[in-house]
Amino acid sequence: MRRLTAFRRSIRVALWLAGATLAAAGAGAAAAKPERIVSLNICTDQLLLLLVEPERIASLSFFARDPAYSALATRAHGLRTNQGSIEEILPLAPDLVLAGTFTTRATVILLRRLGYGVVEVPPETSFAEVRANISRVAGVVGEPARGDALIAELDRALAQVPLAARRPLVAFYWANGFTSGRGTLANAVAEHAGLANLAAARGVRGIAQFPLEQLLAAEPDLVILGRRHDGAALANDTFHHPALRHFLRTRAAASVPDSLWVCGTPLLAEAAARLAVARDAALGKQP
Repeated sequence: MRRLTAFRRSIRVALWLAGATLAAAGAGAAAAKPERIVSLNICTDQLLLLLVEPERIASLSFFARDPAYSALATRAHGLRTNQGSIEEILPLAPDLVLAGTFTTRATVILLRRLGYGVVEVPPETSFAEVRANISRVAGVVGEPARGDALIAELDRALAQVPLAARRPLVAFYWANGFTSGRGTLANAVAEHAGLANLAAARGVRGIAQFPLEQLLAAEPDLVILGRRHDGAALANDTFHHPALRHFLRTRAAASVPDSLWVCGTPLLAEAAARLAVARDAALGKQP
């Protein structure tokens, strides 16, 4: 009962705030370019930082300043951030809200009911989807030319990733024994870098746990290790397994910062370039 009462109170507060801000939001909607843009997602944060001037950004998600997740964290310094709550967003009177399809659902639903313009950007699983998302966001923020330039920058950088004579087998191994299979950006980057993804070959789709025994039995040429969690997290235990440590004595291993390929930006090309370097090291270790 207390939770229900608190929820109803938050709705009343939201409606009261909306009454004070909808007029301003409506006026902003008529402008050619939105001037008070709010982002609720780490990936829309980065696209926004690449496409518009800082003064047009009313707020970014709280991940925007964290370099572990955002490759553009330094650009976010000095900008307001939010935790995705409706109480934070309404006083900003946004004329555009950018969100992911799986985050801050209650806030997104309520903002739409109140008449605010919300654009949801789905996660990318391929370079084609990356290009489509850049174009879409660039269009809604009124910067289509900048979007075209970002796509051209991505394509130029991808074209510079060196090719290899053959495709070594790579295994992605993240915290808690997870891996990236088909339908992930990591897989798309690996393919572009001239690598064959073990998980994809074994039928894994998306992010899923992959038994260490299967990884070792497949004897991949290269292992890409994920970021270790801070502190004494149990998620790190997979990286310290004696069998894995013994295996890595004779195999190439590398890591790529999560911030480079967690979102669809031109920085994906840098992730591909790093994988190409690791690929060549793996080939060099073979007899």
